[in-house]
Amino acid sequence: MPFPYPLIARPPGDWQDPFDNQAIEMSVSHNMFIRGLNALHAQAPGIRPEQVKAFAFFAISFFEMVETHHNIEETYLFPFYDAKLGAGAMAGNVAEHASFMPAFAALHAHLKSVHAGAAPYDGAAVAAQLAGFADALVAHLTAEIPTLAAARLRAVFTRAELKAMEDELVKVIMKDISLWTTLPMGLLCHDKSTAPYFPPMPAPILWAVQYGFSWRHRDAWEFAPCDVYGRLKPGMGNDTA
Repeated sequence: MPFPYPLIARPPGDWQDPFDNQAIEMSVSHNMFIRGLNALHAQAPGIRPEQVKAFAFFAISFFEMVETHHNIEETYLFPFYDAKLGAGAMAGNVAEHASFMPAFAALHAHLKSVHAGAAPYDGAAVAAQLAGFADALVAHLTAEIPTLAAARLRAVFTRAELKAMEDELVKVIMKDISLWTTLPMGLLCHDKSTAPYFPPMPAPILWAVQYGFSWRHRDAWEFAPCDVYGRLKPGMGNDTA
């Protein structure tokens, strides 16, 4: 599929209903990754020499955000769903991770070398490498949403079980993420107008990220698709996606 990569349509339902919210919140999270991917693709060819280090750091932070998300899925979320839906119910989603991770990991490693000054930056090559796995990544991000359909979950879970999982998930996320990179990226890739309540983090933490933690790498965050308040920036593929 050509750039810009399309955002995922929001599933029907009420985000405050835990049955509906599993698919809704996953779509919101996955759209963060698509916005980030579009921002990388839109800007990679035109990066000037003095911007390389900051852009590479933004890209590295994007890769780490996606990797953290998939790790939490595979170690916490999917086992939770499998416990009631049946062993292997989420196996297709895990298998799809393997469809793009080798190329994804290769570009991640290359950009780490670029950031360290050990490899030259070639914007056209980076854009080509992004395009090499983007189709599989976006297809996976889109296909995962129906596996969390509310009707499927209502058949086996209670409302209390899903709510308890959501509460625990916040704790799991806070243990796994960096306040200096991963959490700022979560704000910088989320269009707040689409889900004002997201991300579901304690307000003091979000305030600290917006007004404190995000400042350390603010040169890198200039390449993000949104500002730290969730306002979408034009011209990065997401205003037309």
